[in-house]
Amino acid sequence: KTKVLKTIATIPVSSKYKDKEGAVSEAEDGLLGLNKDPNFATNHWIYLYYSDPNKSQNVLARFTLTGDVLDMASKKILLAVPVQREQCCHTGGSIAWDKQGNLYLSTGDNTSPRDGAYAPIDEREERFPWDAQKSSANTNDLRGKIIRIKPLANGTYSVPEGNLFAKGTEKTKPEIYSMGHRNPFRISVDQKTGFVYWGEVELINRKKWI
Repeated sequence: KTKVLKTIATIPVSSKYKDKEGAVSEAEDGLLGLNKDPNFATNHWIYLYYSDPNKSQNVLARFTLTGDVLDMASKKILLAVPVQREQCCHTGGSIAWDKQGNLYLSTGDNTSPRDGAYAPIDEREERFPWDAQKSSANTNDLRGKIIRIKPLANGTYSVPEGNLFAKGTEKTKPEIYSMGHRNPFRISVDQKTGFVYWGEVELINRKKWI
């Protein structure tokens, strides 16, 4: 309404990768996703998914918006997703809600697409940044997934019934709703049907995107 921009918070993030040889590159990391709570009018909660500047992980955190300022002391980290920061890219990071109040989070496979025309499957020693078997194909890893959780008032979450793996299934993460994704950059939940839609963004080469 005012057509005036205002900074409500400054949040440190990581945006760089460093390979084995020490070469540093700028990546697509940073602030990856943002959405407000379905009951924002009463609780003033905002959820951010961003790259932790101190650890090799991306975090889903909840903050309270007080007036026009994000209260940094209110931060509650719901979920941490360990990542490799040697080779860019594929972060995902979209946040969406269904009508039951479940939060959906998309995560990329954290695997470099910049290794020629071959599939991202490389089991050679120290080639894990180019191997998506570690992430999107791994039932015990939160990368390359669409995650579904139920945020709780105390800043934790529960896992709703109906996710991909039953709770207690060996070598699985119960938060996984869908897996095998390359880079589900933006997702949407149909509020009538509950269907989840997403778009995959893939870097074929440095000049062409799909």
